[in-house]
Order: sequence, then C-alpha cells, then structure tokens
Amino acid sequence: MQHDHAPSEASARERGLDASKLSPLPLVYCPECGMPAWVEWRDDGGTGGVAHVKVRCFARHWFLMPEEGLTAA
Repeated sequence: MQHDHAPSEASARERGLDASKLSPLPLVYCPECGMPAWVEWRDDGGTGGVAHVKVRCFARHWFLMPEEGLTAA
C-alpha cells in the first residue's frame, strides 16, 4: 500500500483547506544517515533572521537546523 504524505484535494476540502495552496513535503537528505527526509516545519526567522527548519528522516532522526544546511533530495 502506497502512502502519499501530501493531503489529497478531497481530504483538504473536508478539513476546510484550500487545496490549491497545499504542496507536497519538500524532500531532503538526513544530515546524519543520508536517508530521505522531509521538512516538518519552517520558521523564516523574521526580518533579517536566519530561516530554520525541523527535518525528520525515515530512520527517525530529527534536527532543528538552519535551512541553508539542507541538501535537496
């Protein structure tokens, strides 16, 4: 069975979300093990701040790190 982590248009409607504003989770590589990972949340750091992200991989590692340190998958 295949799981799609991005909400479907139907499930988005059920939750009262605008499906046109939803996007799939950005895939990156885990900084520790190199396995595929995803960005769970992003903070832009405010005016002039450094953007940070929370990254989690399939091996259950997770990191809070500057966004510039990500390697795209």
